[in-house]
Amino acid sequence: MKEFIKSNLKYPKEALDYKVGGTVEVAYDVDGLGKIRNVKILNGIGHGCDAEVIRLINLLVYEKAVNKGKKTLTHKKLKIDFHLPKVQKQAAKPARQITYTITKPAVATQAVAPKKNSYTIKVNFNKK
Repeated sequence: MKEFIKSNLKYPKEALDYKVGGTVEVAYDVDGLGKIRNVKILNGIGHGCDAEVIRLINLLVYEKAVNKGKKTLTHKKLKIDFHLPKVQKQAAKPARQITYTITKPAVATQAVAPKKNSYTIKVNFNKK
C-alpha cells in the first residue's frame, strides 16, 4: 500500500505554491466486488491535497470480499502524508574576478612635478 501511494501520489501545485503540508485522513468503503465506495475526507488540509487523496483512493483495487459465502462491505480509514519536498540549496555564484595593476608615476618632467605617492589603478571586472 505504501509503495502504491508513494508511486502514484502527485503533490498538488497549489499546495506547493502555498507551502502546505500535513496529513489527510480519509474513510472509504470496499464493497463485495472490491470496488471503492463512499470516499470521505475526515481531516483535510485543502489546497488540492484532499482532491488528490480522493483521486488516489479511487485508483485502489481490492479483491472480492466474502464472509460465509456472502459479499461483505468493509470500512477502511487511511492517513496520507504530504511532505513538502526539500529545497536544494543552489550552488553559490562564482565570485567575480578583479584584476588590477598599480603603476608608479612616470619620471617627472621639469614642467610638472608628480605628487608624492600617487598611483594609477586599472580595474577589470571579468564575469565567469
